Amino acid sequence: MNEIFQEAADIAYYFHWTKADIMAMTGKERGIWLEQIQRIHSRQKHQRDAETASQLNLFMENKQKDIL
Repeated sequence: MNEIFQEAADIAYYFHWTKADIMAMTGKERGIWLEQIQRIHSRQKHQRDAETASQLNLFMENKQKDIL
């Protein structure tokens, strides 16, 4: 029973759907939406990692210019 509440909490947090809407879903439907949340997270993490790498490269290039 705890699992359904965890699923409902995650879905409600990310999509702002009501408890009634989420509880009306089948387990399979909740699973699909949880997969979408994971997909969103993965894409955002990839974007953040790429931005961090780009900023780090720019920083290192500027540091090398300062040294020379």
